[in-house]
Amino acid sequence: MMKPQEFKSKLKGIVHLALTPFDTDGNVDVPALKESVRMVTQNPLLKGEDVVFLAMGTTGEFYAMNESENRQVIDVVTQEVNGTFPVMIGSARAGTRYTIEMSKYAQSAGADGLLIVHPYYAMPTLDGVMRHYAAIADAVDIGICIYNNPTTSKLWLNAQQLRKLSQIDTIVGLKENTNNPMAFLNILQTLDPNDIATFAGLGHFMYQFMCFSGCGGFVTELLNYAPHLAVDLYHAGKAKDADRVRAVCDRIMLFWNWVFALAAKNSPIPSVLTPGQTPSDMPFYQAANKAAAKLCGMPCGTTREPMENIPETELPGLRKILEQMGCAVV
Repeated sequence: MMKPQEFKSKLKGIVHLALTPFDTDGNVDVPALKESVRMVTQNPLLKGEDVVFLAMGTTGEFYAMNESENRQVIDVVTQEVNGTFPVMIGSARAGTRYTIEMSKYAQSAGADGLLIVHPYYAMPTLDGVMRHYAAIADAVDIGICIYNNPTTSKLWLNAQQLRKLSQIDTIVGLKENTNNPMAFLNILQTLDPNDIATFAGLGHFMYQFMCFSGCGGFVTELLNYAPHLAVDLYHAGKAKDADRVRAVCDRIMLFWNWVFALAAKNSPIPSVLTPGQTPSDMPFYQAANKAAAKLCGMPCGTTREPMENIPETELPGLRKILEQMGCAVV
């Protein structure tokens, strides 16, 4: 378990989004989860790389599991990673007391840090949000990463509000999910990197722009099926090599354009408060990543209801896309 400042120093590079495998009965598949974690931790391509494991986020489908299952996944991931990389656990819940409870559990299980999305479902005041984070920070000893995601929480903190939170000693990270480059740039210009480490919550979509302005890393599911592209993008961004960044992102977009096309053929999201910030792929991206991982030999099953799964008829097209991306399709 890391101290908050040590965890902050590690919050850079590739933030790996761990998938939660479910078996054919829809239960958490513990053997498959262990294998999927090992496939990443033991990948020689990642030796010496800046990687942080993130489990129990949206991609990990925490919201679709009961608390016993959440704790089971937390235990398995922290035990299997076993210090190979830092582990960050998504422990946020809609209310402060419940978030503290899950955060304490994650800490006791060996997590190095916590990912805390803003309170959701209800609409608290700004003071309420500030009290929420302060109470969590006071209750744990490990580092906290703010998840500034307006799509899932319907709340978004601006640069000045984030700077105030960054003065709390245990708040050391920011997973920034704005899709507005100017807003992201303002955050990077306003926050002191000595206080908080900022990385792109929308993965390569924003890292390809913000890596030139001090953004230290990005979240991605690529380590599950295209680790070479994740590593290439991070190094290109660190080197501020614009041509290389563009070339790698063009290859990554082969997958995402396939997902967008799939979403366009199916029913839309009925309504959202932030339509401009909610991409059409949201109901499909978890299953698409699981399908890609499975085609590359990683067991991960399907998604839980009510999210979509990928029709068998679409898999040959996905296989061709992965081959074009240089993935090790089995």
